[in-house]
Amino acid sequence: MDEKPYVTEIEIRYRDTDSMGHVSSPIYYDYLQSAYLEYMHDLLRLPKDRKLPHIMVRTSCEYVSQAIYGDRINVLSRVTRFGTKSFEMEHVMRLADDSAREVARAASVHVMFDYEAQKTYPVPDDFKSAVATYQGSA
Repeated sequence: MDEKPYVTEIEIRYRDTDSMGHVSSPIYYDYLQSAYLEYMHDLLRLPKDRKLPHIMVRTSCEYVSQAIYGDRINVLSRVTRFGTKSFEMEHVMRLADDSAREVARAASVHVMFDYEAQKTYPVPDDFKSAVATYQGSA
């Protein structure tokens, strides 16, 4: 990640683990979604009880190494590309310790969405600018 990522720290709970003792694969999608929500609510200065002006339409995750109960991970999120009505994000999950060992790498795609009109709309320039300013790509 060359540009400044948004960092969300997550403590791994016992219920996040499977019978083998490591974080269960679907849980990484919860971490991805939590990181996305934290970043966007903070970036847009929206209270958490308000809907974001976009919806998540696609996710993927690659599992790199194990994380276990008691570990803390940092999810480093950043917007990587803007489309006409969408944007893509990258989420790198690393242990929040001196090793900073990567445990997973995820991606998500989001579409701007007007809930009242129930339709998509172009990515606003002020949103692009806010992302560029935060991530240092302005």
